Amino acid sequence: MRSTSLTVKALACLAAGTASVSAQRDYYFNFGSSSVVQERLDPLVNPGALAGHVHSVVGGNAFAATMDFGTTQSSSCTSVDLIADKSNYWMPSLYFHKNGKFTLVPERSPKHKIYYKYGDRGQPGADRSEFPKGFRMMAGNANLRSDDGSLGSAGSQLQWYCHGPEVQSAGIPKGFTSCPHGLAAAMRFPSCWNGQDFNKDQPLAHMAYPTTGLGLIDGCPAGFQKARFPEIFIEFWLEVSQFDGQYGANESPFVLANGDPTGYGFHMDFLNGWEEGVLARAMRTCRPGNTGDPLDSPQCFGAGSVQNGNAKERCKKPTSVNEDIGLNGPLSQLPGCNPIQAGPGLATKPANCPGGAGVRSSTSDPSPATSATTAGLAPTTTGSMPVSPTTSAAAGPRPTDTVPPAGGSSEMSPPSVNSTSGVWKAAGCFLDALNPRSLGSRPQWWGQRISSSNCVEHCDSIRAKYAGTENGGQCFCGNELLNSASRPGKCTSKCEGDGSEICGGPGHLSIYSRDGLVSVKKRRTHRRHIRHFSASV
Repeated sequence: MRSTSLTVKALACLAAGTASVSAQRDYYFNFGSSSVVQERLDPLVNPGALAGHVHSVVGGNAFAATMDFGTTQSSSCTSVDLIADKSNYWMPSLYFHKNGKFTLVPERSPKHKIYYKYGDRGQPGADRSEFPKGFRMMAGNANLRSDDGSLGSAGSQLQWYCHGPEVQSAGIPKGFTSCPHGLAAAMRFPSCWNGQDFNKDQPLAHMAYPTTGLGLIDGCPAGFQKARFPEIFIEFWLEVSQFDGQYGANESPFVLANGDPTGYGFHMDFLNGWEEGVLARAMRTCRPGNTGDPLDSPQCFGAGSVQNGNAKERCKKPTSVNEDIGLNGPLSQLPGCNPIQAGPGLATKPANCPGGAGVRSSTSDPSPATSATTAGLAPTTTGSMPVSPTTSAAAGPRPTDTVPPAGGSSEMSPPSVNSTSGVWKAAGCFLDALNPRSLGSRPQWWGQRISSSNCVEHCDSIRAKYAGTENGGQCFCGNELLNSASRPGKCTSKCEGDGSEICGGPGHLSIYSRDGLVSVKKRRTHRRHIRHFSASV
C-alpha cells in the first residue's frame, strides 16, 4: 500500500512557516478508513453524556460515551487499514439544507484518508514519540464562523475541496453546482505537547502547532517541548452527487451538524488506541513516502498488519443513542440544539436548550440502559455488528447485513424482476470501480428504502440499460458498465427495503438487465486527489 504522487500546491500547504517544498524530508504513511458509526456522542468534550451534535466516527468499534485506553483495546475490529490502530477519530457530520429540511449527506466511504507524518532530514522518527495510552486531543474550533487566523499554514490548515471543478477554500466553497468526484474537508492536528492531560474546558490548551519548518522537537514552541508526536492529517470525503441540480453556484446549501453553514467550524477529535509500541517501532524504521516501504513490510508494521477493504467496511457498532439523525429521511431540524449560525462572530449556545438524557457508564461489557428516551443512550455491545437496517440512500455509510454467499448466479436475489417494460434478469455480481463509479455517476433516490426490485423499476422508468444495487442501500442506473469485472460471491448484503433480496455488497454491484447480459467497457480515467504530504528525498 503506497502513496501516490503529490501536487505542488498540496506540498506547499505542508511547508510550515518559511520551509520550502524542496526542503521537506519528512516521512509519512497514509491509510484508508470508513466510519464505524454516526451518532451524537463525544467522549472528550461530553464524557458520559449526549454530545452537542452528530459525529462521524472512524476506528475501533468500542467507541462509547465514556472511554479510556482500555476501552479502545476492547474493540473487536477497526474501520482503518492498520489492525493495530484501534484509536477513534471523529468529526461533525454534514447535512444538505433546503426548504427547511436537513438531509444527512452520505460519506464517500472508504475514501477517508488518515496521514501520519514524522521524521526530519532523512531521519525517520527523529524526536517523535508515540502517543501515551489514552492520549486525546482536538483540532479546530466548532464555534468558528470565519477565519480567525488559526486555519493557515501555521495552524490547522483547514481546506474544503469540491472535486470535479476543483474548487477549494478554507470554508465550504461556492462556485459549483456539482462535485462529481466528492466534497472533502481536510485538517491537521497539532503535534507539540506540554505534558498536560486534555481539559474539556480548555480543549486546545495542552497542544500546539510547530512554529518552524524543522521536524525536530526544536520546531515546537517554548512550553510545548515535552514531546513531539507524529502529525495526523485527515481527509474527510463526502458523496454529494445526489444533490446535483438542487442548488446554484452562488448558494451554500451544506451545513455541519453543529449548525455551521460556513465550514470554518469543522473540527476533529482523536483518542489514542494504538497497540503499545507499534507506532514507535514503525517510526524508527519505516520509510514509506510515495515510493518506499509498503506498510506491511518488515520495516513498517509487518506481515498481516494491513486488513483488506472489505474487513474495515464491515467493522460497525450499533448506535448508542435512541435518536433519528437523518438515517430515515430528511429532518425538520438538526439533532441536538443546533440552529444555523452563520457568523461571522463565534457561534453561541442558544438559550433554553433541552437537557440530554441520562447516560450509563461505559465498559467493555456494558450493562443495559435502565431507560430509553427519544434522544437517550441505548444499550450497546462491542463487536463487528450491523446497525439495525433503518438507513436510506440519503444516509451516511450503510452498515452491511450480510448473508453467507451462495456463489455464482444463485447469490442474485431475486433472479428476475417484472417491471413496466417486461422482465429484467439478474446478470451477476460485479466490481464497482468507484473512480469513476462503474454504473452511473451517482446513487438514485426517490424517497424509498432500496431493494433490487424497486431499483430495477426505477431504472426501467428512466430507460436505463442496466440497474445495479450496492452495499444494501444504493441504486445505480446507467447504459454502460465501466472498468468492472465479474465477482461471484461478493454480493451478500441484504436490501434495506426488502430483507429477502440481495443488494450487492461493499464495493460490489448486483447487476440487472433486460436480457440478463452485460458488457463491460474499459476506459482510462485520470483524477486529482487531495495530497498533503511530501515524499522523502
